[in-house]
Amino acid sequence: MSFFGSSPFSLRETAAAGFPWRRMRTGLCTQATFYALSTNATAILRDALAGSGVELVASCPIEALDALAPEPFRSTSLMPTAKGLVVVGSAGPALWRKLRCHLDVDRAKWSEAHPLDRFVADVLARGDAALTKSGIRFRRFEAAFHATPRLDFVAMAELVGLGSPGPFGLLIHAEHGAWWALRGAWMVDAEVDPPMSPSRPCVGCLAPCIGGWKNAGLAQATPGVRARCVVGQQSRYDDEQIAYHYDRVATLQRLQRG
Repeated sequence: MSFFGSSPFSLRETAAAGFPWRRMRTGLCTQATFYALSTNATAILRDALAGSGVELVASCPIEALDALAPEPFRSTSLMPTAKGLVVVGSAGPALWRKLRCHLDVDRAKWSEAHPLDRFVADVLARGDAALTKSGIRFRRFEAAFHATPRLDFVAMAELVGLGSPGPFGLLIHAEHGAWWALRGAWMVDAEVDPPMSPSRPCVGCLAPCIGGWKNAGLAQATPGVRARCVVGQQSRYDDEQIAYHYDRVATLQRLQRG
């Protein structure tokens, strides 16, 4: 794992604003119980992103990140009050289909250079709003290719347990295989869930995706290679989604024409 970049993260930070009271089905929630429920940032973000298409959510204590990252990317430099890191991603065609529904109302919006990244940013803003409502301070950063500075999201995703290294340069998710993508992360000044401990699907696999382990590190993550992974084919992207990721400009031109 390695982190890289040359400048501080862009800041999307919010101040604590107190804890609202709410009534639960079983009766009034006590202040102590509500505080415990509302300040687990992993749970808050998972709830906020439910149904959005960005629904893979995992986390780890900030100490795990600080032990791995160079000084400019530790919490001491980025957010000294941080207690945890939450990383989120999307899997399968759900996010793409939601984007299609959103943009097909006005096809002119397909003329944007990066409509998927813009849509993801709007989805991540739901997480910002939920953290703000719960009085949690945070810094958010995005995994979009044009986002600066570039942080090693692959390292962070492995750290929180979203995937493990595969033989063709992608992390392999225990359920979704190679058909998933990293979308964003938050550093938060609240408690988070511990890292997940998923199975490592490539351990013991004969690597038919690349014709055997002798080719590990040489093969690229082409659609054909991803399609030969023995894990997660039920989460395969839609053909149009695959085309967008591998030839974005031509795909956008077709989508604009309808």
